[in-house]
Amino acid sequence: MNSPKILFIGATHGDESIGVKALCLLSTKIPYLDWIIGNPPAYKQNTRTFEGDLNRSAPGDMQSTQYASRRAAEILKKTASYDWIIDLHGAIPNCGIFILITKMTRENLTLAARLNISRIVYWPSISSELVGPLSEFFSCGLEIECGPKDSIETEEKLTSILETFIKEKENDVSEEEIKQSLSKRELYQIVGSSKTPRNNLQEFTEAIIDGVKQTPLLVNQYIAQGITCYTMEKKLLSAWW
Repeated sequence: MNSPKILFIGATHGDESIGVKALCLLSTKIPYLDWIIGNPPAYKQNTRTFEGDLNRSAPGDMQSTQYASRRAAEILKKTASYDWIIDLHGAIPNCGIFILITKMTRENLTLAARLNISRIVYWPSISSELVGPLSEFFSCGLEIECGPKDSIETEEKLTSILETFIKEKENDVSEEEIKQSLSKRELYQIVGSSKTPRNNLQEFTEAIIDGVKQTPLLVNQYIAQGITCYTMEKKLLSAWW
């Protein structure tokens, strides 16, 4: 295969610097690494947003008076010349490192199979707070979520995963190998959220939530918005492939 062009994005949310730190380190080892800071003013201020939430503003508008909308449009214009795009995020809870797909396609699943990350979460736009992520508009791309976002151990693990992925990017992988790889992953789909206060939920650990057996994600990260956690169902690969 021809060498794929890859763009990495760090700090789409300005207070999630873990991706930028990993990419800065990788840049010293891999001089051809192509990456950008998603939201420079928010990153400079160490705030999640700046004139809107960049990851809720896609596809954006170049003529908008709001920075997040303009920046979303700029980024998506740039990504059009890349084969693969990976958007790096940081979470507060101890959720480990997982792949987040907002547009379920075979191309995105194939990309996910190339990353040595055991958990894949499909997060469709099921409610207003999930509308407009950048990755939903990538031709082929996904997000990697890392938590705790300020953990050195998590940062080092992310850096290692990305370095291996980059070094192996030109390897040919058959459809059967991709399918076998994906069948060994933990696959989940976000189905809703819970607003019921709970202090005993653990990331990726099945529990009875609002009377239903479900798996929680990002527990208490969005408690200020009244969300205790997002809820997931486990999936078989056959549901997506």
